[in-house]
Amino acid sequence: MVHSIFHHINGEALQDYIAALDLGTNTCRLLIAAKTRNGPQVVNSFVKVVRLGDELATKGHISNGAMARALSALTICAKKLKEYPLTRGRYVTTAVCREASNRDDFLDLIHLKTGLKLEIISTAEEARLAIVGCADLLDTSTRYAIAFDIGGGSTEVMWMELFPDKLPEIIQWTSLPLGVVTVAETLRTEASPFAFLQKIRRAVAEEMKIFCDRAYIYPQLKKNNIQLIGTSGTVTTLAALHMNLERYDRTQVNGLHLTPETIKRTVSSLYAMTPERQLLHPCIGPMRADLVMGGVAIFEGIYDVFPINPVRVADRGVREGILLDLMR
Repeated sequence: MVHSIFHHINGEALQDYIAALDLGTNTCRLLIAAKTRNGPQVVNSFVKVVRLGDELATKGHISNGAMARALSALTICAKKLKEYPLTRGRYVTTAVCREASNRDDFLDLIHLKTGLKLEIISTAEEARLAIVGCADLLDTSTRYAIAFDIGGGSTEVMWMELFPDKLPEIIQWTSLPLGVVTVAETLRTEASPFAFLQKIRRAVAEEMKIFCDRAYIYPQLKKNNIQLIGTSGTVTTLAALHMNLERYDRTQVNGLHLTPETIKRTVSSLYAMTPERQLLHPCIGPMRADLVMGGVAIFEGIYDVFPINPVRVADRGVREGILLDLMR
């Protein structure tokens, strides 16, 4: 059985440490954990919005401003990593560095300035790591599950079979070249934002129908033999809004169930918000205000085809998956 093992600890240093770094299209994330018999125990972490993909959709490259923001965050990460006697670490980057025309120059610059060597992982590996990271939230009394990860530059959707005593097995997966950052960058130039978001929603739904046919999901969907889990900032934001949190708290959000009624009501409230209200909302704020609606449109497209009740919310992702891999 996969256990929930991501807990922060205080006290004396333990001997062996492992680290996971995920430089995404929107956010740079670092976890440093002590190796224990119960799994990785997080001792240090770092999260910084860097907007690495701010010109990917419109110009196909990483902008100078985005490079500077990422280098600033990675410099902090490198300093934190040097504070621990690491036995193993894995430092990855995803959609932007898979696609940007100047990715090689950028990765060379990172190595020169910080000493960090970042690995560009495939969409398949990104999907697998996301599943490893949130596996303990899946209920193995249901045979199948669909997981989705709405990232900054891409969205991964996985069709899986569940087992009581081992990790889920990914049967099929798909990756869409749409994420909250790339949608937001295009949205800025659109005369009718709502019409564009609905276009994104329909496009995602069409891709999900194709995926559904290819993976033979419909028979199990009709039997209600599937659970749905989301591992992205979009669903965690929806969960926080539903709970009326005064500020985001992952301990209250992680593992929450969202019903169709809750989703409809929360999404409607988001569409009714002005950009100013989104900017000032404590669970959205300036770092996510211009990203949240693109993520909602992608989520709605997925949910139009897979209207499974409830949706499980996971505040987990690639870096947690890396830590579990390193433990094994």
